[in-house]
Amino acid sequence: MSMVEQYKKQHLETYKSATKEIIRNNTKSLVENDILPLIKKPPLDSMDVIKLKLISLAKKEKIVLATENLEKLIEGYRYYLIDLLSHLIDIRINLLAKKVDEFHPKRENETIKIQKKDLDIVNKKIKSQVKEDALDAIDKKLLSDLSIIYTNIDNSKQGEINKLFEKFMKTSYLKQLNESIAIKLLVKDRTLLSGIAEQGERYLFTKNNSHIFNDDMENAL
Repeated sequence: MSMVEQYKKQHLETYKSATKEIIRNNTKSLVENDILPLIKKPPLDSMDVIKLKLISLAKKEKIVLATENLEKLIEGYRYYLIDLLSHLIDIRINLLAKKVDEFHPKRENETIKIQKKDLDIVNKKIKSQVKEDALDAIDKKLLSDLSIIYTNIDNSKQGEINKLFEKFMKTSYLKQLNESIAIKLLVKDRTLLSGIAEQGERYLFTKNNSHIFNDDMENAL
């Protein structure tokens, strides 16, 4: 292998590493700055749809909930779900980084392309995982422990509230969460594609303009 070929190979590997770093940073931002805040406790009680729903259902039955236990219940759900969803970072990075690793240019000016169909596959996996994790958290950390929020309530009223709350969490709540995540994905995907395109342009500019990739220069040496 000539010196120029070695330089080109090294330049390609540097380019692929830089592209994977863009994917890592974009994905980390997506999960930590966009998705997880949808799960975390909102800054205002008036924005806490889970808490408000339980209070609303109890109010209809003229029941006062144990406030401290209510807070503990919802926080337990959030911490559990946040821990599960943190692994979304690995899912997205691994799937997209594989596309980078598989890049072997056949043309001189070919660059790494992440296509919409690639992102559609990743996003479908993310949405499916979010739904699976959310249902798991709802069952294990909310519904199974709902009894701790009640004080002096008969079983029929408790059962009715539980039933309505479960329906809300597994339909309206999940739908709203999914729609919010879909918007976050759309924005981050655009940012990612733009970043990858810019990295490709820098790669080609250096490759086409640096004297170290010039065969004539090597012969002159």
